[in-house]
Amino acid sequence: MKLSAQHCVLAVFLTSLAAGMTLAAEDKETTDPKPAGTIQQQLEQQQQQLEKLEQLLKQQGQLLQGLQAQLEAQNGPAVSAPNSASAAPPAADVTPRQEMERMAGELDALAESTHALNEKVDDLEAKTEATEEGLRAKVKGLGNFSFGGDLRLRYEPFRGGTGADRNRTRFRARLDIKNKFNDEWSAGLRIATGDELDPTTTNQTFTNFFQRKAFSVDRAYLVYTPNWLKPLTLTGGKFGYTWKRTELTFDSDLNPEGLSPSLSFDFEETPLQNVKLVGYALPFRESGSGPDSYMMGGAVQTGWTLGSRIGFQGSASYSNWFRTDPIRAAQNSSSLSGSPNRNAASATAFASRFGLLDLIAQFDIDTGKKRWPLMLLFDYVTNTRACANVSIAGVACNPNDRQGYWAEVGFGQTKQRHDVKVGYTLIHIEQEAVLGAFNFSDVRAPSNVVNHRFSFAYQPYKNIT
Repeated sequence: MKLSAQHCVLAVFLTSLAAGMTLAAEDKETTDPKPAGTIQQQLEQQQQQLEKLEQLLKQQGQLLQGLQAQLEAQNGPAVSAPNSASAAPPAADVTPRQEMERMAGELDALAESTHALNEKVDDLEAKTEATEEGLRAKVKGLGNFSFGGDLRLRYEPFRGGTGADRNRTRFRARLDIKNKFNDEWSAGLRIATGDELDPTTTNQTFTNFFQRKAFSVDRAYLVYTPNWLKPLTLTGGKFGYTWKRTELTFDSDLNPEGLSPSLSFDFEETPLQNVKLVGYALPFRESGSGPDSYMMGGAVQTGWTLGSRIGFQGSASYSNWFRTDPIRAAQNSSSLSGSPNRNAASATAFASRFGLLDLIAQFDIDTGKKRWPLMLLFDYVTNTRACANVSIAGVACNPNDRQGYWAEVGFGQTKQRHDVKVGYTLIHIEQEAVLGAFNFSDVRAPSNVVNHRFSFAYQPYKNIT
């Protein structure tokens, strides 16, 4: 807030006016003697003027107090000015005129000091504006683009089992570019390392005689959020997941392709904070010689506040896969790598079809320690179309082996320096429960498996975990 000297000038004007009135009365009494009645009237007028003068002095004191408080609130007690409470009382031999002149001088000094302070504030604002303008000029050529990315180094030892021991070192590098065209349209592009034939990982192994490692398009998408329908969001292209899921059903490195509309509604002053409806239509194989393969589904997601320290997310989704046998054929012909399904009926077909009902519950608990939040998550999936591939005859398939479970506990966080996070996950996937070509790539087997995972993370610096 900038201070103005207008109040000071007004006070000086009122002071001078009162002093002038007093001097005029004194001069008139000296040079123009009047009869006793007239003198009595003049004395009464002077008494009234003195009372007005006292009121003016009181108002000036209040004004000085207000100005002093403003100055101290802005820059501390940078200017010392007396107020009506702290000013020393005038000496007995000081006339009202002299006292008024003294106070007028103090007001002049206060006005000058306020003016100097305003000049400093103006100069600082001008410098700040010039700096901001320079920064804007530097990034003007980038438009509305924003950039991000990450690099991960990884060592993987394999011990036990039926195979030979292995020592594998890997890395992942990603560059993320986003652009917000306006309030309604935005876009994104991400390139990443990884095997182009494996959609479930962006890890690149240090191997093949020091050969160069390739980058490829990991995401390329458009997002439309129309102003005429605020809850609606349309996402198209190759994008990150628009619905809640875990790696029980879809690996985090996999980015689906197609179109996904969503509607999101927020609520206030109720335990239910948000409801989101998501749809997705995702073609995953186009063929010129036969029917295309695709997946269609939808999800209902809710967010709740259960008291002051507990947040809850509950979601239900259904993903229906159409014509999945080409996945098995591509794996068998080595045109699609990754983990093969344990529920393969032959080299070109699965024993099951896949319609996955996925239910997720997550609790986020504030423990009272900012750096130690507690997260509890449970994911349950069932394949409603297990053993439904009627084109396969004589294949052993148990329709009861259709369920999967993912139970996870996380304690702590990795946001600030010296943060620590520990966790445990129980993974149980029955043989016909999921489409193993696209779920968690780091699990020991994509289906017909029970796995225990322990995790520990430490953040030594802000951007390093």
